[in-house]
Amino acid sequence: MTMTNGTTTLFCIPHAGGNAAFYTPFGRFFPQSVSFRPLELPGRGRRHREPLQSCLHAIRRDLFNSILPVAEHAPYALFGHSMGALLAFLFTQEAREQSIPLPAALFLSGCATPGSPEHTPPAPVASLSPAMLWQHVLTLGGVPECVAASEEFCRYMEPILYADFTALERWQPVFAAPVPVPITVFLGDCDIITEQAAREWSRQTSGAFSLRTFPGNHFYLQEHWAELAAHITRTLHPAQRHAERLPERLPENLPEHLSENT
Repeated sequence: MTMTNGTTTLFCIPHAGGNAAFYTPFGRFFPQSVSFRPLELPGRGRRHREPLQSCLHAIRRDLFNSILPVAEHAPYALFGHSMGALLAFLFTQEAREQSIPLPAALFLSGCATPGSPEHTPPAPVASLSPAMLWQHVLTLGGVPECVAASEEFCRYMEPILYADFTALERWQPVFAAPVPVPITVFLGDCDIITEQAAREWSRQTSGAFSLRTFPGNHFYLQEHWAELAAHITRTLHPAQRHAERLPERLPENLPEHLSENT
């Protein structure tokens, strides 16, 4: 896939238990200069017939199938929320090791740095009973209680949640040199992840770092899609907001005093 029109592909990686449809509202707020690509992980959504993966490295390898055809020919960036943010970072580390073109930017939402105490819940979530699992999920927000009360919904979601939390809890961070990719971190101001922990991402990049907080809990982004999209667009295409205001060419038959010196 080759793009020569100045477009940057933004791949969006879902959170634990999430799927590509979660990002549907997000895509409505991007201009044509950003090609919006929410990714589907195995075992859910459009790929629900595929086996679930309970290993982050296997999920990361799966991401290469979607991202590599673009990465080899055109600019791209990664956005991930929670587990998706960690996967975006792990993908970038592996891309560097394999000399694959790196993303133009990483946008990491609601995620503590690898190895941080805040990265792993105090109790292993993957070993919780279904009732305790849903209690944990509900404390994070993002799933209305009325939806979680549906037995059919719970039966569908529980294998996905257990697989994802198992993958997170089995994973052991491997510390490496900072990646030469700018990192922007987004965080809800009422998230269980503190701003101090989020700022630790600055140690993972040799490029620019910024942190922006929004009102809300771990799933603050559901109330701030437009603001997130605007911030990402400005980062990827700093001139975008100016270019959109300017006509591509001057109107014909301008008065002489307006057409001179142009």
